Amino acid sequence: MKISQFESFITTPALRKLALALGSMVLLSTQAIAQDAAPSPAASAPAQLETVTVQMQKDPAVLPYAMLNRVLTQLQTVGEGLVRLDFKLLPKDDQKPLVNPKLALSSEDRYIPIPVAADGAFVLPLLPQAQAKEAEVASNQPKGTMRIQGLLEINAKPEDVDMKLVRRIMRVGHSLRTEMLPFYLRWLMPQIEGLKICSPQAGWQLEWPEGGQTLALPLEALPPSKNPVVKKNGKTEPDPRPFCTVLSGQERWPDAAKLVAPANSKLSVQLSR
Repeated sequence: MKISQFESFITTPALRKLALALGSMVLLSTQAIAQDAAPSPAASAPAQLETVTVQMQKDPAVLPYAMLNRVLTQLQTVGEGLVRLDFKLLPKDDQKPLVNPKLALSSEDRYIPIPVAADGAFVLPLLPQAQAKEAEVASNQPKGTMRIQGLLEINAKPEDVDMKLVRRIMRVGHSLRTEMLPFYLRWLMPQIEGLKICSPQAGWQLEWPEGGQTLALPLEALPPSKNPVVKKNGKTEPDPRPFCTVLSGQERWPDAAKLVAPANSKLSVQLSR
């Protein structure tokens, strides 16, 4: 289940992009393209020659693959299995959809196609660090027409949430910021202030047993969003989950207090501003 669906496109230098991507579950927004680079014939398997025939271009402005590879590898350890970083390939201009987009990891001695789903989702392969240093993400899209979006998501469902999990998520979020970034970059990255639960309608509560009975505590809703729309296929639609509440982990309720949320709720993070 997703822990973040906030979008904050970044146009700052690469280190700032890394800082924002790691801790805030912030988007990695980039433009694709720079120098021409066709797949190496020695690296392409014969069976792939008929399907991979487009000219692929590397983008030095995109966060270097070696850095992404290191982030994803560290995330598996620091994230304790709670979080993951998902990627999507999207048009820079929502009114101009990408045409038959292709991605690949490209280096002098290898060419690894990256399947792109219909909605732009793709999985970035992990390589040993020595190989990752030589690889770059390449695409077949014209310069300035695409962006890569990274979403930090949580591997849990609303029905799995109790206060113990909320406090664990907050601890992991702190670790992502302090253990994966040098101190001089941490100020660039917003802090996680809580676990955000958004739903089609309000009506959340925490329940826990005490004194032979079940106690229930209603949770307060955040003010409605001023712009409750989501972008999909170049169109704007009403947000299907406009009502939200937040748990910070600092509440005095017991670890066993379990979240009860409306159907079709979604998890994300509340960030400092």
